[in-house]
Amino acid sequence: MKAANNIIAAIIRPLPFLLLFALSACSTYNSQLGIENDLYNGDFDKVASTIENNRFLKKDKNRLLYLLEKGKAEHLRGNYEASNRLLEEAYLLVDDKIKTSAAQYVAAKFTNPNAEPYKGEDFEKVTIHYYKAINFFMMGRPDDALVEAKRINLRLLEFNDKYEGRKNKYTRDAFSQILQGIIYESTGDINNAFIAYRNAEEIYSSSNNVYFGVKFPEQLKQDLLRTAMQLGFRQEYDDYLKKFNFAKDYVPAPPAPAEAILFWENGLGPAKDQIILTVSASLGAFVATYTEDGITREIIIPIPRDVDLGVINAIAIPKYNRRESFYKHAIVTCNSNEQNLETVEDFYPIAEQCLNDRMMREVVDLALRFATKKAAGAGLGTIAKENLGGDWGDIVRAASDIAGAATEKADTRNWQTLPATISYARFPLKQGENKATLKKFGPDGVVDTDILTIPFRPGLQIVNYYDLGRTQVTPPQATAVQPAREASVIPNPANH
Repeated sequence: MKAANNIIAAIIRPLPFLLLFALSACSTYNSQLGIENDLYNGDFDKVASTIENNRFLKKDKNRLLYLLEKGKAEHLRGNYEASNRLLEEAYLLVDDKIKTSAAQYVAAKFTNPNAEPYKGEDFEKVTIHYYKAINFFMMGRPDDALVEAKRINLRLLEFNDKYEGRKNKYTRDAFSQILQGIIYESTGDINNAFIAYRNAEEIYSSSNNVYFGVKFPEQLKQDLLRTAMQLGFRQEYDDYLKKFNFAKDYVPAPPAPAEAILFWENGLGPAKDQIILTVSASLGAFVATYTEDGITREIIIPIPRDVDLGVINAIAIPKYNRRESFYKHAIVTCNSNEQNLETVEDFYPIAEQCLNDRMMREVVDLALRFATKKAAGAGLGTIAKENLGGDWGDIVRAASDIAGAATEKADTRNWQTLPATISYARFPLKQGENKATLKKFGPDGVVDTDILTIPFRPGLQIVNYYDLGRTQVTPPQATAVQPAREASVIPNPANH
């Protein structure tokens, strides 16, 4: 009898700890990070400090997350060199293939994938190169910025080449081509700028002029016509006039001696949550139905053959939630020149597609996790029945099922400091000080106005503007030819 009691104790003793683990794991990574309020308040020093002191991010398995979050925080602080050091380490970590130890692999199969190192979603891996490109541009290194901008599409193709079966649908990024065009123009290389803009146009045109939720920007049409005119490409110019429905006598404005490109990072990017899929015996599969963006979606994952379902059955998978931005659109006016800020990157549809494609590739792993837990529970039940007799086998197996369900959790880690969208506008500058008025339109007729003071500098400069709601900060700026410490783009204090 004493041996039997020891068996019961050995089986039951871990359950409270598993349940406690499950309760502590119920919170998503978004709630654990705790930087959202500081981002809204524009306190980027505190954001960086919080990230630096976050014990969750300091774990070896979360090294990539730490580098991504801290790299973006340093970018927001205007510490472009520090940001690039962190993002370069993140790039090398991804490129070196983040390793999962045997112990982490086993733990993930018996509990959940949070036991494994975070390896990043494919769109996060290429966004590293976007911020590195902007950082280099701000430091007056346009050639290095171009290398990073080009890497975005190269890496997307590289990732997709290694996948068998289900491929990614996100294989090209139109914004990266536009960014290349801007950087080429800043160096006076109009021919390569035209090629980059043309590549972006081809991406939009092949997708019915909407690519991952982003409409063909009017600014891109202007850029194509202007650079074609500068190069004397009359045939291409006429073709684009016709394609874009411009009047035959339309002539684009020539490039100004000094221009600004305003990048408006609006809102917070999508955050991962989880969906619990429950078993459908009639279908022989796990099924979950949910509604998002007015669309009802259904997820079906087959149950592995020869798996005894037992009492409690659930699988958790990650999903992205869109975090709605306070401002829906904005207009910038500088020297009586008014421009709409056009969305050029929307991270939610990209994130959602990348995650869905990955989930379809990892169906086998999801099923294996379920089968591993069920096999472990069945084994414990058999031991209990053989040693204790009666109903103890079913009792212990049910207890194991409860523990398995309690530890079942999706991996909700993701890069939290990304914006919801990036929009842009291009406008000329005059000699002396330039006042750019940014009107931002929110809910219920709210219109907030901010003033940016932009110095005149020959050529093309980027103004990077970060906005989460009724607070905003423009970090110190630089141009392609000026060091960061000499740059000065400063918003007036908020009037609200």
